[in-house]
Amino acid sequence: MIPEIRPSQLRALLWLLVLVPLIPTGLMLRFMFDTVKAEREANFERLSAIYQQTLDNAVPLFGRHIAGLTQPLTARDTHNYFRQLLDRDVLLRVVDASGEPLTGATVSSRLPVAQASLRRINAPFTVQVFLLDEDTLTVGAREQFRSYISIVLIAVVLIVAIAVLAAVTVSRQLELRELRTTAVATVAHELRTPLASMRMLVDTLREGRVRGEEQEREYLDLVAKENDRLSKLAEDFLTFSRLERGKQQLNLEPVAPRVIAEQAIAALRPRLEAPGCTFTCDVPGDLPPVRADRDALASVLANLLDNALKYTADPKQIALWVRPAKDAVVFAITDNGMGIDRPHLRRIFKPFHQVDDRLSRQGEGAGLGLAIVSKLVALQKGKLHVDSSVGAGTTFSVRVPVAN
Repeated sequence: MIPEIRPSQLRALLWLLVLVPLIPTGLMLRFMFDTVKAEREANFERLSAIYQQTLDNAVPLFGRHIAGLTQPLTARDTHNYFRQLLDRDVLLRVVDASGEPLTGATVSSRLPVAQASLRRINAPFTVQVFLLDEDTLTVGAREQFRSYISIVLIAVVLIVAIAVLAAVTVSRQLELRELRTTAVATVAHELRTPLASMRMLVDTLREGRVRGEEQEREYLDLVAKENDRLSKLAEDFLTFSRLERGKQQLNLEPVAPRVIAEQAIAALRPRLEAPGCTFTCDVPGDLPPVRADRDALASVLANLLDNALKYTADPKQIALWVRPAKDAVVFAITDNGMGIDRPHLRRIFKPFHQVDDRLSRQGEGAGLGLAIVSKLVALQKGKLHVDSSVGAGTTFSVRVPVAN
C-alpha cells in the first residue's frame, strides 16, 4: 500500500523545487568565474611571451646602439630607445639594480608582462613592460560570461516561475480539499445535535407525552430555537460560499455609525439584556457617516457581539463603542471573556477554525463567523484588528473609511 503524502510534505516538496535550480546555478556561476580567471591567465601568458621575445630580440640591437655613443648611457636614453620599439598599449619603466624606478610612470603592485636586464652589455638598468589596461585581458571572457549568465538567468527564472506557480496552485488545491473535508465534517457535527433534539421533541409532541399546554409550549419553543440554529448555520454557509466565489454584492453608501450600531444591537438585544450580562454602548452623535453597506457592517458587529456573548462566562461585561479616527471611524467590541492565546490569534479568521475545537465544546457554530467578518470588512475597504490575552478578554476593532 502506498502511503499517502501529507499536505505539509507535498508543500515542502513543491517549495524544494523552487530552491533546486539555485544549486546548478551556483555551480554554473563558479565554473564561469573560473573560466574567466583561466582565460585571463592564458592571455597574460601569451602577451608575456610576445613582449619577452620582443625585448630579447631588441637587447643585442641596443648593445650595438650604445657602443657608438660618445656620452655615458642614461636611463632616459634606454627608456626612449625601447619606447620606440614597443606599441603604445603598454607602460615602460626603467629601474636600477636595486629595483628603484628611474624613468616611466608609477605602476602599482602589478607584475610586469616582460622584463630584460641590460647588465651584460654594461648597462646597469632593467627594462620592465606593463600592460596599460589589464582589463583588456578579460574582454572576450567577460562577453562570453555575459552570454552564459543571461542564458542561465532566463532558464532559472522560467524554472522558478513554473515551480512557484505549481506550488501555489497545488497549495491552493490542498487548501480547498482541506476546506471541503472540514466543511463536510463540520456540517455533519453541527447538524446532528439540533436534528436529534428536534426529532426527539417532535416525537414527544406527536405521541402526546406532554403534561399540559405549558410543557407543549416549552417544547415548541425549543423546536423553534433549534430551527433558528439550523437557519443560522445554513445562512452562514451560503454567505461564506458567496464571499469565496466573489458573488456577494454590497451597496456602499454613506450611513451613520449610530444606525449601524443600533441595527447590530437589535439583533441580539434579548441576550445582551439577559441576567448575568452587563452591556454598555457608547456611540457619539457627532460622528461622520461612513461609506459602507449598512446590513453587511451591522452583520459584522452582530457576529462580533455574538462571539463575545458565546465565549464570555457570567458575569459578562460587554461593550460596544465607536470613535472617530483619521479619515475613518472605529467600531470596537470588548469583553471580559477567556481571551485568545497567540497561536490561535493567527488562525481565528480562517474558515472553520474555532478556539475551542473539542467535540464537547459548549459554544455552537461552524467556525465561519470570523471568516465572514474578515471578508465583509475587506470588501468595504476596512481593516480588522484583534487585541487579546488569555484571561483578560478580547477587543475586536473594525476601522471603516468615512464617506467623502
